[in-house]
Amino acid sequence: MVRQARAEGLSFHWVGGDEVYGNNRPLTDALEDDGEIFLMDISSTHQLWDRDPAGKVPGPTGGLGRPRTRHVAANGQAVKKSAAQWTQAHFAQESRDLLLRQSTRGPLRARIWVKAVWQWEATDAAARPRLLVVRQEQDGTFKYSLSNAAPDSAWEQLAYRQTQRFWIERAFQDAKSELGMADYEVRGWKGWHHHMALVCLALLFALKERLAQAENIPLLSVRDLVELLEIYLPRRSRAPAAVLAAMTRRHQARQKAIDLARKKRQKRRNIVTK
Repeated sequence: MVRQARAEGLSFHWVGGDEVYGNNRPLTDALEDDGEIFLMDISSTHQLWDRDPAGKVPGPTGGLGRPRTRHVAANGQAVKKSAAQWTQAHFAQESRDLLLRQSTRGPLRARIWVKAVWQWEATDAAARPRLLVVRQEQDGTFKYSLSNAAPDSAWEQLAYRQTQRFWIERAFQDAKSELGMADYEVRGWKGWHHHMALVCLALLFALKERLAQAENIPLLSVRDLVELLEIYLPRRSRAPAAVLAAMTRRHQARQKAIDLARKKRQKRRNIVTK
């Protein structure tokens, strides 16, 4: 998806994702190899080194057996801990209170901590430098993220990138609650794509309308637009007889399906009995 977006000329500064993607080493390594900057959430148990472990394959021991292929940490000073363990050891003393963004309810602030770490496993030829970004939520829990941004990146910039996935989740919330994203009754792949395409078009329309009315109606929401459309869009008038006839046809089709299912079950019983 990222490569296709670049090929089509889409401009973006970094790639974000939840911990399903952040824990996926082949994905994050491939993004870095493609020249992309990423900041993705990781699990609290994600293992990280505090310095380059300088992994290398041990030399032959002179004994029998196959040559060694797995790397071992040659740097005896390198320490490996989970993201949660590093946070527990350093967050209280080294975190900063930063402004994340301006919200409708005022400044949104949080405590942020950033640490230079390394990713390395015994199957890796070389370790990769990373930045561990930790944010303490209002309920006291922590959000852990990993980035391949430059080591001297400003904490404010990293914290900003970490919080931007909120808007993605917010868009999904509007799409599901107001635009019918989860209200599909199709089983085919093509039908599902058609439904999602229409939802995306509706979401794009809502976004453009909100941007167009940002000065006049700054609090305009997707729900507001849906309710306005329900009033102003022309609707086909339906007589009571037409509604009842449609209901009758649906009931007949449903009863036909029920009768067919009963016949199939009875046929299977007869075969078993014989």
